[in-house]
Amino acid sequence: MRAQSLIFLLVGFAIGFAGIYTWTKQRAPAVVKATPLPVDPNIPTEALNNPGEPPPPPIDEKRLKELAAKVKENPKDFDSIVELGEMNFDQRNYDDAISLYKRALDLKPDAVNVRTEMGTALFYQKHFDEALATFKESLRTNPNDAQTLFNLGVVMLHGKNDPQGALQYWQQLVDTNPNHPQAAFVKEQIKKIKEQTSKP
Repeated sequence: MRAQSLIFLLVGFAIGFAGIYTWTKQRAPAVVKATPLPVDPNIPTEALNNPGEPPPPPIDEKRLKELAAKVKENPKDFDSIVELGEMNFDQRNYDDAISLYKRALDLKPDAVNVRTEMGTALFYQKHFDEALATFKESLRTNPNDAQTLFNLGVVMLHGKNDPQGALQYWQQLVDTNPNHPQAAFVKEQIKKIKEQTSKP
């Protein structure tokens, strides 16, 4: 699944931790699917639905019809259901994506990547508590899944305004995934949050 190969890749990322509790009107840079937001607390959550964002990628209508036909013919076609969910996610049809991910999880409850993508879709809809619950369910299957731990930290910081909660998950990420491609990046964010939250 794309989420596995694109973990933590950020596009146009700008770091700026001055004033950790002060939101600015800076527009969020584009990010790769399954990474909810850059880890910059100066970027408002409202930027998720910024009308200035680039439009969704062109949809492959032929593939969409093929998948719909496959799922209609075989409602237990896990791979086709997930791919349909991903297509809807990419088009920002989050309600449909969530519905499809739920169908897939009914077939394979331990599919961590699918559950984590569903949590990401919930995050984009600003259903932060549901996103947290979904990510935590992913951790029950795989306690050290790097993408899930990263996303949990982002939701704690951006959705719940809880830097200490974010630190908990990010520290677990770097402790359990020390060779992860973005471990150094996460360590730097941990350092910056600690510096800001320790200021009087």
